[in-house]
Amino acid sequence: MHYLKSYFVKMTFACLFMVFTMYAQKPTLTSTDLVCNGESFFEMTEIRNELSKLAKADGVLTGNENFKQVAASGQPMSVIINNFKNCNPKPKYLVTDGGGIDLMSANCQAGDKNCAKVQQLKNELQTYIGEMKKAGVKAFVWMGYPEAPGQAALTRNQAIWTEVAREVIANTKEPKAVFVDLLPVFAGHYNEYFRQGDGLHPVQAGAAAAAKAFWDAMKADNYAFFNGTTSVSEKVVNNNRGHILSQEMRNGNLSVSLSVDQPSDISLRLSTASGRSVFAAQRYTAVSGKQDVVFQTGGLARGVYCCEIRTGKQVSQSTLLVH
Repeated sequence: MHYLKSYFVKMTFACLFMVFTMYAQKPTLTSTDLVCNGESFFEMTEIRNELSKLAKADGVLTGNENFKQVAASGQPMSVIINNFKNCNPKPKYLVTDGGGIDLMSANCQAGDKNCAKVQQLKNELQTYIGEMKKAGVKAFVWMGYPEAPGQAALTRNQAIWTEVAREVIANTKEPKAVFVDLLPVFAGHYNEYFRQGDGLHPVQAGAAAAAKAFWDAMKADNYAFFNGTTSVSEKVVNNNRGHILSQEMRNGNLSVSLSVDQPSDISLRLSTASGRSVFAAQRYTAVSGKQDVVFQTGGLARGVYCCEIRTGKQVSQSTLLVH
């Protein structure tokens, strides 16, 4: 009886600790803790206000004020960096973009990552990140541009910059960096999300969609953006391969192509038909969208394995045949 009572007490405290930890992970922010910076994509739209609404609705942003914004229209990356440097107090978190104005005058060939203007922006983004680190920023969201309807050259240049910036963000360890690509968010909604005849600035619906994409990325894995923890909350299981786009086993390496909805850990588990786990590994992706990941599984015996991939709240299962 004493043993059962002791066990019950221990389990009660363990459960209370887990509940406390789960809820303690939700951040509490003031209006100056998070700043929106960039050019007119922010300054001339309602993104900051929509982002603030979402944070207030989730009980994260306290008070009646919205998040602070230092974005300024028509400014190149160099000025965006200076706007951050002049921001006081310095924010703990940033949602930002940059490069659109610079790319308006660029003449890049499709897919040319070595385009001079793109390389200049890459260097400036790295300088910007260095300033964030120096200022004590804990984490930031970098925005990937959607298309610019009616402006083919800018759309082409921005597509190149998106891929280069994505690589920079993926390789950034401090501060924590998350890439949110608005291209899939705006796909099929340009008439609804952009000002007619403008092609540069979101209307209210577009601002709300962009803000939701940013906030969803920050809320992912139980607000891991803010506190670095990973949630073990409810998962959505998809048994028809879901976000597993393709997979290939070759020379002891499993190459998996995924569609990731939010920046998060990528966990792989291989198990036999009887349920015995034979391999498990984890990677981290700081960006959303299509990901190509290689897991070094080593030599596996011939047979059929269950392949389970977890990314954020996505869980998909597929069958892996090893010859």
